[in-house]
Amino acid sequence: MKHIGWCLDQIQIAMMPMPKEVISPEDKVKANDILDKIEEYLKTLAELILNPGFKEKIHQLENASSEGARLQAHEIEELLKDLEHMLYILELYITNLRDIIINHPEQWHNKAKDLCQMISQKFCDEWGELQEKFRIAVHSEEELRQLITSEKHLAEFVGN
Repeated sequence: MKHIGWCLDQIQIAMMPMPKEVISPEDKVKANDILDKIEEYLKTLAELILNPGFKEKIHQLENASSEGARLQAHEIEELLKDLEHMLYILELYITNLRDIIINHPEQWHNKAKDLCQMISQKFCDEWGELQEKFRIAVHSEEELRQLITSEKHLAEFVGN
């Protein structure tokens, strides 16, 4: 979960320098570069949560003898559904934002701002910090090396 939280943080951090408008060619290039970076984090996020090994770990927790572990597994399973849905929505947002850059630059500011708010509302606590569950490491270093295709992101994971 810690690595999933890292991806969510990085998406929000990548959005911070987003230009207020995309009228000038420079702003359009900057906005597209930021969207490219977000797509990289989305790919890593998908590699973490859509792999069968992650779902298998949740299934094992659901069948654990400890009631606490079973409850935690249920919470993680619900969170997984939210994350999978968010992946889909973020992909749509990025496609829409790229269209806005080209065809409707006047709509840029509100739509780009909505992207960060969606993540924050869904996965952060009342202080804007990622929820506690995103501080727990679920994947081993070996699993991460097998799952993550971005060398840059893998270096972040195994270095932490």
